[in-house]
Amino acid sequence: VSNALDNGFDGILYIGCKHGDDYQCHFIKGSELAEQRMENVSEKLTQMMLEQERVEQHEVAINEYDKLAGILEEYMETIEDIGPNPFKDM
Repeated sequence: VSNALDNGFDGILYIGCKHGDDYQCHFIKGSELAEQRMENVSEKLTQMMLEQERVEQHEVAINEYDKLAGILEEYMETIEDIGPNPFKDM
């Protein structure tokens, strides 16, 4: 995540399977691990003096594919509102 942001990416959107006993994901605990790692990401964004909103995580079940367009649209609006990554010009 920090490498991508250092290289000028405006943001990162994690989308993974829902976790829990009722959901099956081929990564088994991937979404749970990503959720735990978001704390580290938040800390890194603070160190880099970047907005927390640049990195988001969402969980979507396979039967919720229709939610993806809305998630992407909202995320793009957020990125447009906060503007380009200041590291982009470096």
